[in-house]
Amino acid sequence: MSNLMNEVSRHLSDDVIIQLSKQIGAQDPNMVKRAAAGASELLLEAISTSASQPSSGGGLFDAIKRDHDGGILGDLMGVLGGRQQASNPSTTNGSGIINHLLGNKQLQAAQVIGQMSGLDIFKSGVLMQLIAPVIMGVVGQKQRSNGLDLGGLAQVLLGGGGAQQQRSAGGGMFKKLLDMDGDGSMMDDLLNIGMKILKK
Repeated sequence: MSNLMNEVSRHLSDDVIIQLSKQIGAQDPNMVKRAAAGASELLLEAISTSASQPSSGGGLFDAIKRDHDGGILGDLMGVLGGRQQASNPSTTNGSGIINHLLGNKQLQAAQVIGQMSGLDIFKSGVLMQLIAPVIMGVVGQKQRSNGLDLGGLAQVLLGGGGAQQQRSAGGGMFKKLLDMDGDGSMMDDLLNIGMKILKK
């Protein structure tokens, strides 16, 4: 996964971070950069977990092949700035991606990212939704360019997990978060409402 994380980091350039900061109303790009790294790591972990499970791996793989070919990465600034529209709306549906990957753990995820970066929980939640299509684009591009089947993709995602956790103090927290049983509390609904207000 370390190679995928490096690829994600390459696309989250300083210009992209500044654009994301403007979109979520954050004053400190460095804070957003830390939050973006944490969100990327968490989402790659979630994709890895989903790909390695028989119950969810097939659906994830189909979604990657159908909706995430990596084309979004060609003009990321245009897509994030609203100047470039993806031909497939599912490609940029960050909310749908997050719901699929994290379900009712979105609140906890936003809390963890916020604690790591200093960004408030609502901005962290919106940032996850904005970054999710980028993460899926990187994974889809890897799958397509290497002609990977589900097993091969799962191996790429699972590879280097130890190095990833050594690299980030958040690695252990993310693993625990994804292993938690969500209780579907009303706080998740509150988070979603807050994020929608912030995105307007």
